[in-house]
Amino acid sequence: MGTRVTMHEVAQAAGVSTKTVSNVLRGAGGASQSTRQRVLETATRLGYRVNSGAAALRSGRHGAVALAIPTLQQPIFADLASQLMRTAGDMRVVLELTGGERERELALLAGSWRRQCDALILLPRAIDPATQAEQAEGVVLVAEDGPAHLSRISCPVAAQTVMVAGHLQQLGCTRAAVLGVSEPADRWTETCARGLRAAGIDVPPEAVIRLTEPDSVRGGVEAVTRLLHQGPRVEAIVCHNDAVASGAAATLQRRGARLPEDVVVIGRGDTETAAFASPGITSVSCGAQALAGELVRVVTEMLKSPSIQPETVEVAPLLAIRESSAVSSLSSLPDREDRSSLPGSYPAAEPRG
Repeated sequence: MGTRVTMHEVAQAAGVSTKTVSNVLRGAGGASQSTRQRVLETATRLGYRVNSGAAALRSGRHGAVALAIPTLQQPIFADLASQLMRTAGDMRVVLELTGGERERELALLAGSWRRQCDALILLPRAIDPATQAEQAEGVVLVAEDGPAHLSRISCPVAAQTVMVAGHLQQLGCTRAAVLGVSEPADRWTETCARGLRAAGIDVPPEAVIRLTEPDSVRGGVEAVTRLLHQGPRVEAIVCHNDAVASGAAATLQRRGARLPEDVVVIGRGDTETAAFASPGITSVSCGAQALAGELVRVVTEMLKSPSIQPETVEVAPLLAIRESSAVSSLSSLPDREDRSSLPGSYPAAEPRG
């Protein structure tokens, strides 16, 4: 490896003072947003890494791993954080909430976590890990792709889609909508739409809705409202996560649609949000418990042997079938051809007196 890049070199390349670089990397105030962005991008490009503190240098370990996720509001992220904390044993888990902000993710890749942690587990949202994590070290990605020198763990989206497509085929669904996200790190939306089409299920371009705020039930409400106003009639709605699926299901029912008789709804994450919805929502399990176990194993082995070869680990998905797509609920329905005569948008629900 070459000589370690210094903070002074980052400052020169970014056209700021060394103190400004230090403040930005520590998360301190005093710099404008454009300056912070320039410093973080320069540090990442040069491969700058924050040095650990003196205590950490003496002991060699902090005994902690940083888990960087966008938010705890998203059930998938909250579930993984909970499982990791249960699985980590004596290793402390330091939670870093990035808010899905690019500059925070870049700061983490530049090494801002090193003052208190031995490794970083990053679930990226605002950066593309395949192109923006080349200089990172000591990082394990939870992502579909990334640079070859970093270990990466995922529940493959393609395998998730095959499972969902098979279930929809069993139900006789021939046209579906995909409620996805608009993020640089996202691989799910396009892979899901493409996989459903490959299985013979029509996914019209206008039925692929990309959300900018996918972490709340409201996102599903807004997406289905858009779909009903501008999209084609569909027989199934496949959602990026359980929060979106819950909002979608609630909105459909308020419009008078029956689940699953009129439309099937499928979420992702197999979280309590899906399990305790009414009706219960079918959901793809991304194996949070298995993911957590693999993350702890990979991080532990990486810390024991820093020169160990990186791993790519894939956790198999499972499909938890609930009332929103229950086969028994559809057994007495007319053929899909007969149902296609239903109006283009679901009728409004009767007002409650």
